[in-house]
Amino acid sequence: MSRRFCISGGGTGGHFFPALALLECFTEKGFPCQFIGAERGIERKLSHLIGVDKEFLKVHPFLGRSAADKLRSAFSMILSSLRLYSKLGKVDASVVFGGYVSLPLGLASLLKGIPLFLHEQNSVPSTTNQLLSRFAKAIFLSFEHSKKYFPSDKTIKTGLPVRKALLKGLELSKKEARESLGLEDRDTLLVMGGSQGASFLNQLAVEVFKKTQLQGIHITGERDYERVKQTYDGMPILVLPFTERMDLIYRACDVAISRAGASSITELSLYGIPSLLIPYPYAIRDHQYYNAKEIEELGGGFVLRQEETEFSKVIKLVEKLFSEKDELSKKIQTFSDPQACQKIIDHLQNILLAHP
Repeated sequence: MSRRFCISGGGTGGHFFPALALLECFTEKGFPCQFIGAERGIERKLSHLIGVDKEFLKVHPFLGRSAADKLRSAFSMILSSLRLYSKLGKVDASVVFGGYVSLPLGLASLLKGIPLFLHEQNSVPSTTNQLLSRFAKAIFLSFEHSKKYFPSDKTIKTGLPVRKALLKGLELSKKEARESLGLEDRDTLLVMGGSQGASFLNQLAVEVFKKTQLQGIHITGERDYERVKQTYDGMPILVLPFTERMDLIYRACDVAISRAGASSITELSLYGIPSLLIPYPYAIRDHQYYNAKEIEELGGGFVLRQEETEFSKVIKLVEKLFSEKDELSKKIQTFSDPQACQKIIDHLQNILLAHP
């Protein structure tokens, strides 16, 4: 009989999409699964992508909130944990991807005696994963930097799970991807700010495209979409608020300017896209900066802190990315692992067999 798994991850795309990728891999191999997310998270909006039983909890973030909001968050976590405790049934193991969304499943699993596994996407771990790490059977990692935050005997570097649709996009040629998007077959710059967009990057992108006249793809997020789209009138720029066809986007592009979330970095790496990474300056524990530094140390791109981002410096680095793209592409590709999902499943099965 197949083992049953419960997976939780969401709030933002950085937690949700890796969880979704592992979920897809589990179901493809015939393992029954259920998914736990948050009503207020991106996973609720994209629930049509979740092809298994799913439940969305009324939980709220804790860090960086007022005292009243923290109290509400703690209360929602306790209620949601108790609610899940009564519903977990015959689950054989739980896998959580960190963030406030995952804490109820982690707590309920511990109370129920269900083996708990963690995946930490970022170089600096979430508070949820640090809290749960002492009770977890194993902690799967994306970045070398994060090893120092966890018990060394529990960490396993697997890389970040990537959705099957993105892996399939690797089979496309750049020409095919560009034709599908209505672009010319020439050098293309991608600018994106993550699942929620980034106003700073949006403004920077407009200046870069006007200065360089490059063909580009600009993913703005919903908030700035209309304003930015009007700015590009007549220019060879494909402007999107959000897209589920990131396989086409990545394959069509040569270099990128991006925030430094773990999913974005992994996907850029998978497609060998050298990048100028400008970490979100208010990311908890500055984790995006340390994510980006690991790529820079591999030789796959450059890092600029937002407060140090001068336009002339950005232009110079973008030009360097294009002029050295072949060499940089090979180096950034060494970060991602297309087999991350399979590695996680193999480790889960081996650990569960050894400690039934």
